[in-house]
Amino acid sequence: MTTTAREQLADLLTAQDDVSASVQLKAKAPADVRLEVEGIGPVTLPVASDQARQLRHLGRRAPFGHGEKTLTDLAVRDTWEVPRELVRVEWAGGQGLGPELEAVREELGLPRNCRLTADLHSLLVYEKGQFFLPHQDSEKDDAMVATLVVTLPSAHTGGDLVVHHLGETTTYRGSKTHLSLVAFYADCRHEVRPVTSGHRITLTYDLVLHGDPADRAPDDVTVAEAARRLREHFATRAPRPYRDTADEPPDRLVFLLDHEYTEHGLGWSRLKGSDTHRASLLRAAAGAADCEAVLALTEIKETWDASDSSEDDDYEDDDDYDYYADEEEDDEDDEDDDSRYQLNDLIDSSIRLTWWTDPDGASGEDISLGVADAEVCTATPSQQLQPYSSEYEGYMGNYGNTLDRWYRRAAVLVWPQDRRFTNRAQASPSWASDDLSAQARDQGPAAAQAAAATMAPFWAAAVRTEQRPGPLLAKTLPAALALDDADTASMLLRPFAAEDLSARHMAALAELTGRYGERWTSELLRAWLADRPAYRPVKGPSREHWLTMLPALCDAARAAGHPGTSTAHRLLEQAWDALAALIDSAAASSSATSRSRLLTDLGKPLAALTTAAAGTDATELLERIVGHCLQDGDELTPCVVGALRALPETLPGTGSSSGAQPDDALAEPAAELAADQAARLRAGLARPARAADDWSIQAPGGCSCDLCRTLGSFLADPARRTFEWRLATAGRSHVHARIDGAELPVTHQTRRQGSPYTLVLTKTAHLFRREEQQRTQNRTDLDWLDRWLSSHGPTRS
Repeated sequence: MTTTAREQLADLLTAQDDVSASVQLKAKAPADVRLEVEGIGPVTLPVASDQARQLRHLGRRAPFGHGEKTLTDLAVRDTWEVPRELVRVEWAGGQGLGPELEAVREELGLPRNCRLTADLHSLLVYEKGQFFLPHQDSEKDDAMVATLVVTLPSAHTGGDLVVHHLGETTTYRGSKTHLSLVAFYADCRHEVRPVTSGHRITLTYDLVLHGDPADRAPDDVTVAEAARRLREHFATRAPRPYRDTADEPPDRLVFLLDHEYTEHGLGWSRLKGSDTHRASLLRAAAGAADCEAVLALTEIKETWDASDSSEDDDYEDDDDYDYYADEEEDDEDDEDDDSRYQLNDLIDSSIRLTWWTDPDGASGEDISLGVADAEVCTATPSQQLQPYSSEYEGYMGNYGNTLDRWYRRAAVLVWPQDRRFTNRAQASPSWASDDLSAQARDQGPAAAQAAAATMAPFWAAAVRTEQRPGPLLAKTLPAALALDDADTASMLLRPFAAEDLSARHMAALAELTGRYGERWTSELLRAWLADRPAYRPVKGPSREHWLTMLPALCDAARAAGHPGTSTAHRLLEQAWDALAALIDSAAASSSATSRSRLLTDLGKPLAALTTAAAGTDATELLERIVGHCLQDGDELTPCVVGALRALPETLPGTGSSSGAQPDDALAEPAAELAADQAARLRAGLARPARAADDWSIQAPGGCSCDLCRTLGSFLADPARRTFEWRLATAGRSHVHARIDGAELPVTHQTRRQGSPYTLVLTKTAHLFRREEQQRTQNRTDLDWLDRWLSSHGPTRS
């Protein structure tokens, strides 16, 4: 029972379906064609067995297309192909195949004002036992829509042409006395069953569509009814799954087409079969309902509860067998024959728009936009189509017995004219930013502000899923300026992250500071840094690497004049807060190895930030940085020494390439940090090395439970090396975690006797080796610091 407007619209669009995916034309007499093959001469029809053998000896193994590859595999296609340049075909009557092609156009439901032409593709010879497994023909031309197979009369059995489409199978047999003509859409899966005797000989043609795309006009009553359903769809709040509430009315309608199309082959003038009049009616209804219609491609995934019901089926009965499909695939192994699985319940489905055209269909672009179930309308469920890939997961204990199927389907996409901007903005954030700038320029900031307000519900998610956020930010910054409204500009920019910011963005950011003020910029940068995780695993640089770019960012900002210097200061202040948080987090790590590595890695970002602060005369910030490092000097030695090693070699000198001469400004704070670290290292090395009988270990912090207090007493005892401790499982696990997390030089083993078991802790000699390694590193660092201080001057008082 249909209840929603989109379901009623689907019924209306399919009510006049009267076309087929394949058609067999009236047989033609042998005299209607003259066939001549170089090396043989005229071929008499019906083809005698001796000439059939001659043709076979002229042939070569026929390849087949598999994505971008051309393969030869006798397990897939076993037939002989006579080189096309040797073949000449003439049709009698002076009209060629004109009348037949007009019949094909009518039967396949192609537009009336268009015409078909036939381009000879191949002359094929099948002998006994040869076949071609189910496949789809490659569309060799953007305007190619179908294939015509002309089977020449000959004495043979078997070799039936079988066409599959939308779950239906049609079998076509050749004739011993007449030419058999069969045409079918190029996206129809079809096969040639094995020849059982004699020779099956065919001419295959690519059918190309030309002319005016105008189809028979839908009647006004039907258009008006479809338009009413569209308006109802866009006015009805969509229910939320598993909830009693409803969302806002849908922004779009996605009507899925039945036939397959490529990006180059999808156009209003090249639709196939029932898609032609359905799209024509929907396009007319969209115009009547003040909507816009475009063509699109979708990627669909369905997950089914399924069971494996396969038996060893005969080849003849396996109509859905699909060894391969002639589509572009990244991995040949992705395609599975899933006909043996019984589909039960649909567990989950998702649809994403991946490409669309402009309204006239003349050009298209890649997009990525998820589609809600309440926006989808179709006459044919995807499960009735052939997936391009599938994957079965058997029962795994608490999940499994599922079949994932992937489809690519074309669609007509409709939205109200007043939601055009919203739809396009969701699909292409880059387009949205450009369009906002254009609207502000052509219609004024108020119009652009109104358009931008419609983006608020989805903009943050769109930005955060953008694959190339840097170029998008480059377009969004001038759009934010053109809006001339601080709040709307902030809404557009807040979803980005500091790691998206590069030197090319700084002039625009400086201009925004001049327009909206320093406080606005500080709040924006705080959102980019404090409100964003520092770890970005997929796109963009890590925060640590981005921080090393600060000198270049500040140079680019300062080139913009006073607002640029202010912007650089705001950037450095927020960057220091972020870096200080990273440093403190690294210093608090319970793992000695991780702590040293993390702090050492933060040395270069610290050097870059201090260099940038010196280059922009951010004196107060430099003092904050130095104060932080002096306060926590013992813990931060790897970071501070690493930063000093990364500073410009010219300290103190004539300045860096930026022209700001930060080296001189850096000399005093750098020398102060170097002297502080040298004093700390010298004091540490002056203390005697650990005595050979001193087995005391500093306990890790972070927990004050009874177990950790007992563990701490054992660790602190300089004379005690082992400890046998009867503990239940939970207690042993906690102690294990504390020892391993802090990388203590203590082994832990469980003696599985008695109840509870006994945990045996043993301090190891690694305690002494580790301390000696650290003393060696400290001596190396102190030697370097002394040399550095001797060449870079005294500290400040």
